[in-house]
Amino acid sequence: MVYSPRLFKLVLCLIVACCLASDLSAQKSGRSKREFPAYGFSFRPLKDWKDIPQSPDDIAAGRIGQFSAEDTVRLPTKDGFGLNVAPSLVVLRDTPQEAVTEEAAGGLRGRAGREQAAEKTVHDYIISVYGGSLRKDEFKLLEAEVSNPKITKTDAKREEITSYLVSGGQGYDTRFDVFTIQLPDAKIIFIWQYPAFPDSAKKLKKWSSAARTSMKTFKYDASKVEDFSAGDAPDSDDDYSAILSFHQQEVDQTPGWRLLETPSKNYLIKTNCEDRKSINLAIKRLEASRKLFEEDFPPAEPITNVSVVRICETNEEFQMFSGMGNGVAGYFSPSSEELVLYFGENSNGLDLTLAVMTHEGFHQYCHFLFNRAAAHRWYDEGHGDYYGAFKLVGSKLKPNEDMKGGLARIPEIKRMIANGDVAPLSDHLRYTHPEWQGQGPSGVSCYAQSFTIIYFLREGTRGRSRTVKYFKKEYKDIIPNYIASLHAGYVKAYADYVEEQEESLKTALEADADEEIIDNLKERISKPWLYLDSEEKRTISYKAIDDSWGKIDESEFEKNWLNYIDNEL
Repeated sequence: MVYSPRLFKLVLCLIVACCLASDLSAQKSGRSKREFPAYGFSFRPLKDWKDIPQSPDDIAAGRIGQFSAEDTVRLPTKDGFGLNVAPSLVVLRDTPQEAVTEEAAGGLRGRAGREQAAEKTVHDYIISVYGGSLRKDEFKLLEAEVSNPKITKTDAKREEITSYLVSGGQGYDTRFDVFTIQLPDAKIIFIWQYPAFPDSAKKLKKWSSAARTSMKTFKYDASKVEDFSAGDAPDSDDDYSAILSFHQQEVDQTPGWRLLETPSKNYLIKTNCEDRKSINLAIKRLEASRKLFEEDFPPAEPITNVSVVRICETNEEFQMFSGMGNGVAGYFSPSSEELVLYFGENSNGLDLTLAVMTHEGFHQYCHFLFNRAAAHRWYDEGHGDYYGAFKLVGSKLKPNEDMKGGLARIPEIKRMIANGDVAPLSDHLRYTHPEWQGQGPSGVSCYAQSFTIIYFLREGTRGRSRTVKYFKKEYKDIIPNYIASLHAGYVKAYADYVEEQEESLKTALEADADEEIIDNLKERISKPWLYLDSEEKRTISYKAIDDSWGKIDESEFEKNWLNYIDNEL
C-alpha cells in the first residue's frame, strides 16, 4: 500500500468530523416552531431534539415540556470508558401564588412562615427537576451568572449555574442555563442542561450560544391561548365524549402524537408511532385481552372507565417519558391510570411489547375491577404473567405455557427449586409489595413463583390432564373466594368512609366553613380510595387470604404445586 499524506489527512479529518458530529449537530438551530397551544407561546428548539410529551399529572404540576438531544455528547471519565450525555431542556410554568397567611401556613410564625411565602428561585426550579441527581452540598455554594438575554418584549432574565450531576452511576460537571420569562399570567422557565466542559471554554461557549439562539425565537401572543388545563382532567368513568375531548387536546400539546379510538371504546391510544400495522395489532390484542379478562373475572357492575394506553415509538422515548432505565418494558400507573409502553425494533421486540401490554393491561383492568383497590402481588403479577404468555389466534387469546425470551418464568422457578431458593408459600402469599419484590434470589424470582402458582391454579381449574394427580377440587375456589372477599371488603370500607365524610361535610356546611375545607371533603367523598386508612386496607387484604387460602391445606398445596412444576413443566 502506497502512503499518501493527502489521503491520510482526509481520513483523519473524517474521523474527527464523525467524533464531533453529535456535538455539533445538537447545537444547530431548528427550523420548526414548537407551539404551546394552552399557553399562547412558541419557540424553535434546536435541530433534531426529541420532543417528549408530559403526563397530565406533570402538566398540572407545572412541567409543560421536555426536550432531549437526539445525539449524545461523549465525555471522558477516569475509568477510561467515557460517558454519553444527552443535553436536555425542561420547560416549567409557574403561576402566581397568593401570599401565605399565618392561618393558611398552618400557624407558622417567623422565619418558617416567611420562607413558605417566599418566591421561588432558579435553584428551587432546578432542584424540582434534578434534585435527586444533584450533589446538593456543592450546588448550594454556587452563584448564578445573571444576564439580560433581550430575547423577548416581555420581562426576561438568564441565569447560568454550574453544578455536578450524577447520571448512570457516574457524575459530571453540568451547566444549567435557565431563562425565566414573565408573562401576564405566569412565569415560563426554560432549564437547559448540557455539559459544563471544564476543560473546553470553546465548547461551553458554543452550547451557551445555541441555547440563547433558540430562546431568541420565543414569541408570545395572548390571543392564541387555547382553553386547556391538565388540572381539569375528567375521571376515567365520566362521559366518553368529555374524556375523548380532553385527551385529544392533551396529545395536541405535543407535535407528532395522536389519539386513536378502539372499536369497543374501552381504550384510547396515545402514540407517536407511524407503523400502522403494529398499532392495529396492538389494538387487536388489547380488545382480545379485555374480553378475556371479563370472561375470567366478570365485574359485579359494567366497567365504564376508559383505559388510556400510551405507546412510545422507541425505548429511548419511553425512558425519557417515564424516567425509568433499561430493563423496564412497560408499566401501569395507578395515579395517572395510564398504561405506558413502547414498540420494539424487530419482530421479537413486538412480541415482547404485546406480552407486556397484556400483562400491564391486567393490572389496569383490576384497578377498575376492584374500584382502585390493590390486590396481593401473587395474584396481580402472577395473573399478569399468565395472560402475557397467551397467544393471539384470530381475534382470541389462547393459553400458552410461558412467555418468550427474557420474560420466560419457568427456567427461573426450575433453578429456584433445584437450589432450594423458593420462598415458603405461606410467606409469599402474604408478602407486602416491597417484601414480595425483594424475596430473591434474582430480580425475577418473585414473578416466577407467582406465575407458576397462578398457572397451576388456572390449568387445574380448566381440568388439564397434566394437573390431574396434583390438583384437588377445593383449589378451584381459591381465586374466586379471594376476589369476592377483597371486593366485598373494599365496597363496605368505601361506603363506611363516604358516610363518615358526608356527615363531616354536612357539619362543615352548617358551620359555613372555609371553601378549602368544603372542597377537600367533597374530594374525599368522590375518591375514597385515596384516603382510606392503610391499616384498614391491610385488614381487608388479609381477610381475603383467610377466606381463600385459609380454607385449604397450604402445606399440601405447596407440595403438589412444586411437584407439578418439577415433573410436568
